[in-house]
Amino acid sequence: MSECDVLVIGAGPAGSTAAASAARDGARVILIDRRKQIGLPVQCAEFIPFQIASNLGIEAGAIAQRVEAMQTHLPNGKVIRTASRGIICNRDRVDQHLASLAREAGAELLTGTRACGFDGDTVTAMKDGRSLTIKATVIVGADGPASLVRRWMGIAANRFVHARQQLLPLGQKLDATEIFFRREIPGGYGWVFPKGDMANVGVGVDPVFGVAPSLAMAGFIAELAGRGLLKSGQPLSKTGGMIPVGGQSRLRQGNMVLAGDAAGHCHPITGAGVPNAIMAGELAGEAAARAAARHDLEILGEYEESCRLFLGDSLDRAVRRRQLLDPYWQADSDDLSQALKKSWIAFEEYNED
Repeated sequence: MSECDVLVIGAGPAGSTAAASAARDGARVILIDRRKQIGLPVQCAEFIPFQIASNLGIEAGAIAQRVEAMQTHLPNGKVIRTASRGIICNRDRVDQHLASLAREAGAELLTGTRACGFDGDTVTAMKDGRSLTIKATVIVGADGPASLVRRWMGIAANRFVHARQQLLPLGQKLDATEIFFRREIPGGYGWVFPKGDMANVGVGVDPVFGVAPSLAMAGFIAELAGRGLLKSGQPLSKTGGMIPVGGQSRLRQGNMVLAGDAAGHCHPITGAGVPNAIMAGELAGEAAARAAARHDLEILGEYEESCRLFLGDSLDRAVRRRQLLDPYWQADSDDLSQALKKSWIAFEEYNED
């Protein structure tokens, strides 16, 4: 049996940040991740806003391309360009960097370690075919959209958009992220995020509309090829996953808290997850360390309050905008385009109550 003050499950941005934060505050931290190599497979469009990237101290090798703007392509053919400075990263390198910061802060990292059971303050896990038992004062669930910790807490699954992505050769240089809203990609959008001569090309589709992501992806690639944005060729990689879009859940139960995608901290409209995950991870780690040091689990309630304060309004607004947009996916292109002006972050109307 291993013992610690804080056990963090999941070494993505939320989990690694939580582990580093708790360790810096003096807690004994164990960070586990089911993957043998942190960050792989990549399940991300890989855009990070400039300020977040700067604060993380990401090394040059993790930056695939810098972008200055976002271009939004509406169903009626209009294109709106807005400032959106950031980087397209190599996400695996970013995750590995964050995990290294947790180790440097003093956290013990166990890869290839899958949590499988929970009993009060004790978690059982499997590593290399062996059973491990970890006793922790506080458990931080940062184990992604299909969070096991969330299920341990008795919290229902979030609403999800299903995503598919391929790394494909570009037909022209791009200096902006490209966002495409189409009736054929209902409940989400298509994206082209440039990485030099290549680009992450993907779609996110809400399954409630009955459109298969694979079909939406095929149609989207055909459109981009017809525009000359893509060259013909085989994808260098393919990935997919679920994006939580139902907003922030309850975050605390007993000695457990949630952060990142497990908590619904992903933005319900854009699907962006890294900035909120890092913020929530920092807050979770701080609260977990204090709760363990003072032997007072009620301190974990402060974490939930902080998330409501710093993230609640933004996430709640995005949930409302998603609900507003839902009926328009079956409308004509002009009506859908008008609805998007109140439901997409590129427009001033998005922030109007």
